[in-house]
Formats: sequence, structure tokens, C-alpha cells
Amino acid sequence: VTTSLAPITVHSPYDGSVLGTVDATDAGEIGELLARAHRGAALSSKLPRHERASILEGAAQIIESRREAFAETIVREAGKTIIQARKEVLRCINTLKLSAEEAKRNAGEIVPFDGYVGSEQRQGWFTREPLGIITAITPYNDPLNLVAHKLGPAIAGGNAVLLKPSNLTPFSSINLVEALLEAGLPREIITVVHGDREIVTALISARDVRMVSFTGGFATGEAISRKAGLKSWRWSSAA
Repeated sequence: VTTSLAPITVHSPYDGSVLGTVDATDAGEIGELLARAHRGAALSSKLPRHERASILEGAAQIIESRREAFAETIVREAGKTIIQARKEVLRCINTLKLSAEEAKRNAGEIVPFDGYVGSEQRQGWFTREPLGIITAITPYNDPLNLVAHKLGPAIAGGNAVLLKPSNLTPFSSINLVEALLEAGLPREIITVVHGDREIVTALISARDVRMVSFTGGFATGEAISRKAGLKSWRWSSAA
């Protein structure tokens, strides 16, 4: 998505030095973002469960092979110690592996009705279907693992994600998305968005967004819940 907004500059929490920049997304581009996400949702829902699992497992292996580089990125942008950062990378890897397992088994269930007289020969069943487009908003304090907690289950369930990471720590999330793409995830399934309150409002209030997953402060979560409208009954929050 192209934009005329100024790039967002990311600074080191240690000394304020510039770590890099990311492109800001204009809220006026929400239509283009949603069109891409719709294409991604269609692709994701048609991926066989074993392919979703393979992509998630593959991304976990890629991160494992580069775990020190991932940890160093966390140290630089989030200000964690290297020991804390290495633990976060391990948690991210485990989250993706668990999501891969769920992709294969979280399909549905057959329910026997023989607990009631006269229904001995009857049974019912249900299946789990993708929601479609999910908006995921993550904070600065766990810039890799909390993103994995959003993306892993969403991909396992066959959804598309509009990901809005913290402007303070965007590079760990970008690294994670790149690992997923390298593992074979179609690009349209995840769109990373950077920006201010206006783009967040656009992402959560769009009618096509079927779920909002937010991790952050209570006041912000409460505001998001109000703005999400009718989809607010299908949102998850963790402070």
C-alpha cells in the first residue's frame, strides 16, 4: 500500500539513536487494505489444514535457525536483556509449533445423541470455519511472542490478518512475518500496518473485519471495544 505520510522513525530505548524507519499507512487506504485482506482470507480458507500446519512448523524452524538474530532485534528495539530476549524467541517458536498442531486437529466433532431415550441411532456434528479478516493489535513489551500469539492461531484457523504492531517495536513483527512468508504463506494472508490512532480506528471499525484481537492497556482496550461495534462480542483482549 502506497502512502504520502512521513515514515515512522524507530529509536533505541537505550540511547535514543535511530534504529530505522517503517512506512506509515494512511487511514484513507483502508479500502485497499481490506481488498487485499479479502483475497488473503479466500486463499487462507482454501489452504488444506496440513499446508497451514506445514507453514507454521516451517516458520518455527526458520526462527530456530536464526534465534540469536531474532533475540538481538528484541534487545535493540524493546530494551530487554539478551537472556529475556532469548526466552521470548523460544516462546514464539513453541507458539507456532502448537498452532501447527491445532491446525491439523481443530476441525470439528461428531456428537452422539444416545444420551437420550429414542435417539440411540442419531448423531450430530459441527465443523469450525474461518472467521475471515482479523485485526490484530500488539504492544511493545513482547514484540515477537505476542505477535506469534495472534498470527499462529489465525493462520491455523484459515483466516487473514491485518497486523498493527507497536510503532516502538515494529521490526520483530516484520521478522516474524518474513519467516512465515519464507515458509510458504501467501503474501495476501498477512498485511502489516504501521501508523497512528486514525489507522487503528479504521482497522477496528471496518465492517469487513470479523474479529479484533488486542493486547495492551485496559483503557485502550475499552475504547477499541466501543469502536468495534457489532463485532465487539467477538474480540479478545489481554492486558
